[in-house]
Amino acid sequence: MRAALGLVAIAYAGIALNVWCLSGFVPWFLLPDFGFLAIVYAGLFIAGPSGFLAALLTALFRETTMSAPPLTFLLSSLSLYFFTREIGCRLFLRAEPFILATVVGMLMVESLSVALLLVFTGARPFTVFWLAEEAVRIAWTALIAVPAYMYLSLRWRQVEE
Repeated sequence: MRAALGLVAIAYAGIALNVWCLSGFVPWFLLPDFGFLAIVYAGLFIAGPSGFLAALLTALFRETTMSAPPLTFLLSSLSLYFFTREIGCRLFLRAEPFILATVVGMLMVESLSVALLLVFTGARPFTVFWLAEEAVRIAWTALIAVPAYMYLSLRWRQVEE
């Protein structure tokens, strides 16, 4: 439970930093998506109800801070958690290339699911500029995920010992 609460605190601090402090100075696609990273980490590395609680609270943070139609980010975040949970249960993900590939894949799936939900609500998110922004966001967040996940896993294993 300690790891889940720590993860929720990190996710909230990252989301707050992005939304309230940096969003006016740095373009949104250059900021790492801490909420996404926390949900994927909970799915891959935190088992049981504590992982779901961490993902649910982080999904609620994302839903309230991102501008999209109601329930778009909550539903996409929870589906992301369950999909990542299945990957984490079936594959052994301790090597950096596997974590990088998983995070890139999850970011692409989430981007497509959010875009589809936006299309279903009547918005038109597909432009060349949007695709370029998404590509930069996926690359940047995935490159941050590998060292962050390795560091958190190492630290929490040390705490457990």
